Amino acid sequence: MKLLVSGGGTGGHFFPAFEILKKAHELEIETLYVGTLRGIESEYKKEIPGDAVFLETYPFRNTSLKKKIKSTTNLIKAVYFLNSEIKEDFLTIIFGGYSSLPAGILTLLHRKSLFIHEQNSVPSLTNKTLSVFARKVFISFEYTRNYIKGSHVIKTGTPVREEILRSRKEKKEARKLLHLDTEGTLILFMGGSQGAGFINNLALDFVRKTNIRTLLITGKRDFPRIKETAHTQRNLKIIPFSKNMGLIYSAVDIAVCRSGAGTIGELSAFGIPALFIPYPYATDDHQFYNAKEIEELGGAFVIRESEASLEKVVKLVERIQENIESMGKSIKKFYSPRASTAILKEIFNKNS
Repeated sequence: MKLLVSGGGTGGHFFPAFEILKKAHELEIETLYVGTLRGIESEYKKEIPGDAVFLETYPFRNTSLKKKIKSTTNLIKAVYFLNSEIKEDFLTIIFGGYSSLPAGILTLLHRKSLFIHEQNSVPSLTNKTLSVFARKVFISFEYTRNYIKGSHVIKTGTPVREEILRSRKEKKEARKLLHLDTEGTLILFMGGSQGAGFINNLALDFVRKTNIRTLLITGKRDFPRIKETAHTQRNLKIIPFSKNMGLIYSAVDIAVCRSGAGTIGELSAFGIPALFIPYPYATDDHQFYNAKEIEELGGAFVIRESEASLEKVVKLVERIQENIESMGKSIKKFYSPRASTAILKEIFNKNS
């Protein structure tokens, strides 16, 4: 029995799928990863365990009519191609995004067992559509139950990258490795894998206003501009990106950031309370609802970007500082350390 694992395009869809592949490989489960040529997964081809195919697929939602036609045509081609690649019995888990649609459709056409993992509070169009046919749907946020209902919906959490967890350090050691002072509060500002101009500008203003030591991950694109502006700020360290986020998380006390599911999962694993400023153009405003669930747990505050004045941000960061221990414990409640194992156990309980 081969397990098809599909999810990609963005890190939010790919990395949980990647963790499932690695855990399945440890358990000697035969796998086939299905991704897209255009996504972040193409950068990890050599690291993906088991077999893998990369399809030429394109987004459908929020595109022009011409692009919708191209997307549909390539989807049909992808399903036919994938069908020719699979010779044995299989079942499938998809992690959402347009890259996982061919695997989902092929699974239904063959009347095989389909499983879905939804990382965000509001399900993607692919996951929402295919959830009607799924044997089980695994979720990270309780809010998802507003969209996908039934006893087959199981909260497992989102797998967090093992490479991040393995690189955890003691706080003082992490700060030394980053060439930072070992004492006092350290605030992390970051805008996601590509960075965010709004978050970057806010970090500059924050340091000027508070003089609190701050680590800013700018993203590659905005790094030259911020570097030019920030060179006089003694308490600000800027980096374009980091491949060792476990080291970063080990060093910081509080995060000011977006609220993608991956970011929230990682912060919760390290018990880092946050001020979330959701990306305002996220599909179906899912980042806002992601963040609200953590706020309700007591592990974060949430503020809309349109309302995130410097004064409000400073006040909210101060409130986190005053309650840092309790908020750190609260956000950690969201973390599911055995998410990958739980998902695979649910998949093969009745399909072994």
